[in-house]
Amino acid sequence: MARLMKRFVFGAGCTGLALASLAALLAAQTAPGNTIALLALNQPPCATLTPQSVIRAKLSYHLADAEQSAYGFAVSIKFQSTTPRMTFSDGVQGQAVVTARHDTLTLEYPVAAIRRNDRLQRPVTCYFYLHRNTGPGRSVVLAKTEAITFQECQ
Repeated sequence: MARLMKRFVFGAGCTGLALASLAALLAAQTAPGNTIALLALNQPPCATLTPQSVIRAKLSYHLADAEQSAYGFAVSIKFQSTTPRMTFSDGVQGQAVVTARHDTLTLEYPVAAIRRNDRLQRPVTCYFYLHRNTGPGRSVVLAKTEAITFQECQ
């Protein structure tokens, strides 16, 4: 949504002040203190991902006290697309419903689910996200991990 609004604002020829105001408004929609952290990953840095590989990650998350949602919260894994600034996953695999304000959880995602997808950037790069669900099939990212890239080392 922010990207669409940003494109619209640039297309409308607004000033830098208007863009700064829009950025502040979008930032205000996310309460400070939302975090997600990768604690453990079952794939070593030089792992070659095969169709049989399953990415398994232990994550900790924290929702800010002010964070509210009628639709709940989730943690998910998303993969970098060949389209810049776009991530994706196929299906509902690799997504967990968040039931506590802070906790740890383990997420699993079979590489076979995305390996042959033409949108998948190579080398494979993924992120883990903490989301606020805003409606059926819609969410806002509250926090994300740094990029995790699976390099094929020699």
